[in-house]
Amino acid sequence: MPVPGSGELLLRVGTVGLCGTDAHEFGHGPTMFPILRRHPVTGHLGPMVIGHEFSGVVVDVGPGVDARWLGRLVASCGAVPCGRCWQCLRSRSNLCVDYHGVGLHRHGALAEYVVTPAVNCRIVDELGLGPDAAALGQPMSIAVHARNRGRSLPGEPVLIVGVGGIGTFLVYALARSGCVVVAVDADPQRLALAERVGASVTLAAAPPESLREQVNGALGGPPLTVYEATGVPAGFDAAVAAVPRGGRLVVVGLQGRRLEVDLRRLAVDEHELIGTNAMVCEQDFDQALQLVAQRTEGWADVAPTVLSLEDAVRDGVAALAQGRGPTKTLVDPAITSSRPAMTRPGATT
Repeated sequence: MPVPGSGELLLRVGTVGLCGTDAHEFGHGPTMFPILRRHPVTGHLGPMVIGHEFSGVVVDVGPGVDARWLGRLVASCGAVPCGRCWQCLRSRSNLCVDYHGVGLHRHGALAEYVVTPAVNCRIVDELGLGPDAAALGQPMSIAVHARNRGRSLPGEPVLIVGVGGIGTFLVYALARSGCVVVAVDADPQRLALAERVGASVTLAAAPPESLREQVNGALGGPPLTVYEATGVPAGFDAAVAAVPRGGRLVVVGLQGRRLEVDLRRLAVDEHELIGTNAMVCEQDFDQALQLVAQRTEGWADVAPTVLSLEDAVRDGVAALAQGRGPTKTLVDPAITSSRPAMTRPGATT
């Protein structure tokens, strides 16, 4: 049983989301997790409990924490910035010089209990969110941060290349903000889901020039902002080709190798090339949880099943590493066999 320190909460874990980072570390790591090298901030070295997208009920509080947290269902974004460095002071805490993450650089939530700072938690029962839906707040906040970085305004046409996990949440976040969203992917099932969460137009992946013509034809003109969310070179090439003069390219997907960029075209056409990484908890997380709560039909089409810990490797991280499984994979450490997800507002497990 972990013990909460100053400013921390002890949660009885409700639901945990698995993500591409977990799958990459499982399939190709460790590269980020401090399994072989001690983490400079947390000091962790060796085997580690993962899980950085999670919800749970507060069962104990550390020194300096208001006892009114006790018994409340919370969602955590997992981020632990220092709050003092120059990045934190300019509201860029995701770039904190002493950043670490629960479940990334210290023990996380794929266990019955987890300790996390109170500042990265939000009470969610008032939003009508149950544990399963609350665990979607962290990945939704990645999408919210990407949307905010892209500065897309209501009514603007946007293109999202790649609608996997984060891409799907990004479709929803942009559509809910009033943007006209075109979604592109090679998977028909992903495109069907993108349409359900708010895409106005869906297109099958195609060579860059052909895709640009299809996008412009569907919109009656070019998209003002293009979001690249595949993390593969072909997706990046398609996204670059679709950016009009004076347009913005927001790089959401993490590429596995360096790619060439035509800087002359970037200068002559006055493109903006924008990177986005993680989320700013104090700016993005509340927006994300509200977005999760606004989908009255719930998220069963995105996260249909909740796995037990027993199945979390085979049907969770291993499946993700192999490109299998649903758009979002959830785990409940308290169950012994898989169950349907309960993500409608007001649903509890």
